[in-house]
Amino acid sequence: MLVKEKTAFMAPSRYRLGTALIWLGILTWAPFMLLRMAGEKPSLLWFLLFHLAGVIGGSRLRSIARKEMGIDPPKRNLLVTAGHAMSFLGILVWAPYFYLKVIAQQPVDVSQFLPYHLTGVLGGVALMILGYLRNRTK
Repeated sequence: MLVKEKTAFMAPSRYRLGTALIWLGILTWAPFMLLRMAGEKPSLLWFLLFHLAGVIGGSRLRSIARKEMGIDPPKRNLLVTAGHAMSFLGILVWAPYFYLKVIAQQPVDVSQFLPYHLTGVLGGVALMILGYLRNRTK
């Protein structure tokens, strides 16, 4: 009984921590971009590692905390579903990049794939926000 109460007390903190991790994962690219603008060539691998750890870890932490708090997942409508699909396609853009870079070992520039990734992910997030707002007004 005490464990359930303690877990329920910690869930909102976990949810906020998950949100902070997601933002840190996204903002990981700010120093990378600043270094690139300064003419440096920072290793993409380290920034990608921290980006993925923050975004994936934070989203999982938020999902677990939401379950612990007993909050139902947001209702899905057509906009939310389209947003998830668009984000998924934005992430899948990296499959051909890694195929060409790792398996085919061809020289590939990240800038050829990044605009498609950002368009898919940011467009998907925009659709999910619109879907959330639509659900809220009902």
